[in-house]
Amino acid sequence: MRTVGLILFCLLFNDSVFAGLSGCDDLSTIAETPAVDMSTDIQPIFEANCTTCHGPPDPIAFMDLTHGAQDIVAVPSFQFPELNRVEPGTVSMSYLFFKINCNGQLSGNRMPREAPPLRLADQALIRDWINQILIFKDGFE
Repeated sequence: MRTVGLILFCLLFNDSVFAGLSGCDDLSTIAETPAVDMSTDIQPIFEANCTTCHGPPDPIAFMDLTHGAQDIVAVPSFQFPELNRVEPGTVSMSYLFFKINCNGQLSGNRMPREAPPLRLADQALIRDWINQILIFKDGFE
């Protein structure tokens, strides 16, 4: 069943960045922010909205968002391991982005749970950060 879900996911979301899909926020009118930084741009969004559940001592889905990129970039998602939490350079294949941007889920609820969705500007920053991630031999940039 998961293989069928992955095939459907890939067909539906291939480079669409979810724009116009039912249940997903349309970010297509928000211009890309250049040089998005994990520490100064993304981590504050996670701290304000996510780390109550995805932080120490027992992060839900084993995803601790207090450590920056190390627990999410190029790491398989717990709920849908066929997809990485964050696929470097490819927001349309990043499960974390799907979880914050769309109501219709492959698994589980939209995040943050039991709270309003992230502001569109914050979703766009996360989108841009994912699309700008480069992987080097010694880590992420």
